[in-house]
Amino acid sequence: MHTVTTAVGALATVGALVSGCDGSVGIGGKLAVGKAALQTDIANRLAKAGEKPQSVTCKDDLIGEVGKTARCEVVISPTNSFEPVITVTGVDGSTINYEMSPALSKEQLEKGVSRMVADAAHAHVASVSCESGLEGKVGATAHCEVDSGGVKLRRTVKVNSVEGLMMNFDVVPVLTKEEVASSLLDEFQRQLGRRPDSAQCTGELQGEVGNTVDCSVVTGSGTAAFTLTVTNVTGGSINYSYAPRR
Repeated sequence: MHTVTTAVGALATVGALVSGCDGSVGIGGKLAVGKAALQTDIANRLAKAGEKPQSVTCKDDLIGEVGKTARCEVVISPTNSFEPVITVTGVDGSTINYEMSPALSKEQLEKGVSRMVADAAHAHVASVSCESGLEGKVGATAHCEVDSGGVKLRRTVKVNSVEGLMMNFDVVPVLTKEEVASSLLDEFQRQLGRRPDSAQCTGELQGEVGNTVDCSVVTGSGTAAFTLTVTNVTGGSINYSYAPRR
């Protein structure tokens, strides 16, 4: 299991970046901060915090209602970009107060996972496909498929800490339930010298020490139940022990 710090880590000193910006009448006659004004305000505040972005691009105006959100792509460098969520925290007259929280878009997450997996495994990564982006909230997860030399492997990305605009996450190897079953059959063949007829597991096995999954192994007319427990994770390899299920 590899601990990874995202590209937004360099912005930790910015804190939550609580800001206020004057709004004007926008969509449907509602008070809003226009995209251009929001871009300028974010760029200026980041620059004052010591991180001058190459560009800030907002997709929508920020409507002046508590809880309303907007997303803006912030590019610090060609290899450092993120997509914070801008959330309105209050409205005081014509001033719209908001805060920024870290997030990565789907494409940014794919680039980050590709780079980090390649560095950790010292191998070429052909492609990474993630099901979604990643929100900067402790415990938030995203699932990605990594294609390395024609071998496709599942990875779970899990946020373990957030501080200001910095979020740290783990890239955890995952065995699908079919892969777990096949691995268990291989293990029985190595240990006993013969391969059981089949195996079926209740779910996938996340590569974190202590995680478990239950499997049933069929040999002839007999069925035995086992619990697999992750003992350690080295690189992308999940090591586990198994014992009869009680």
